[in-house]
Amino acid sequence: MAVPLSVLDLVPVPPNGTGEDAFANSVQLAQLAEELGYRRYWVAEHHNTQAFAAMATSVLIGMIARETTRIRVGSGGIMLPNHSPLKIAEDFLTLEALFPGRIDLGLGRAPGTDQITALAPRRTTELLAADDLPHQIEQLRPYPGESSHLDEHPPGRVKATPP
Repeated sequence: MAVPLSVLDLVPVPPNGTGEDAFANSVQLAQLAEELGYRRYWVAEHHNTQAFAAMATSVLIGMIARETTRIRVGSGGIMLPNHSPLKIAEDFLTLEALFPGRIDLGLGRAPGTDQITALAPRRTTELLAADDLPHQIEQLRPYPGESSHLDEHPPGRVKATPP
């Protein structure tokens, strides 16, 4: 039995290249991976680095899914401390609606490359602890189609629905 293979793309910027070059290379690599029968193509989230161009992970996933036809495309992974659970749910439900059956959501707990970068995507100066990952996943879990009441929101029901 063949082992299913996948690609984890950091979307490296080539020497003397640009982000645009990195994106074009990623599309070509994803198309080759699909042609060779790879199962998944995942994009990693990175911030505040000139070496990688994968900071808007869900945007890149949409671009790669648009340029391929069968391979599953997803995140390896979306860093939960950097995004609200609602935003993650809305992004990935939208991607799933656009590319049914082809979108994967991988999650991670790393807050960033350094303290300044870790704080940049937040609205407060509070850093979430790595051991808070189970709570963060529980906040995300109800969104795909179920109402959710989150502690940090005023009382009410929030529902992430596909477009």
